[in-house]
Amino acid sequence: MNTKIFWERVKKRIKEKGITQEEAAMAFKIPFSTFRNWMSQNLDPPLSHAYDISQVLGVSLEYLIGGHGKESIVKANEKVISLLKQAKEELIKIHQGG
Repeated sequence: MNTKIFWERVKKRIKEKGITQEEAAMAFKIPFSTFRNWMSQNLDPPLSHAYDISQVLGVSLEYLIGGHGKESIVKANEKVISLLKQAKEELIKIHQGG
């Protein structure tokens, strides 16, 4: 697990949710001092806590540990669809002689 990415993404999601780190720690059922220590030292949280954190933040554990997760896949699919539509329009123009 890339712990630096994990904690950067956790902090980002906490900010997006508009809650404090203390409130997040409470939601994760982790003492704030422990949570703050893990973050400040880029420590790997136990897997069960990492999973709980992902669930509370509404993202996949894969995303938090540095992967792409569902969120990135959806965005990538949207981009591919957009590019395919553009290509189709260009091919139609070419086919019509324009």
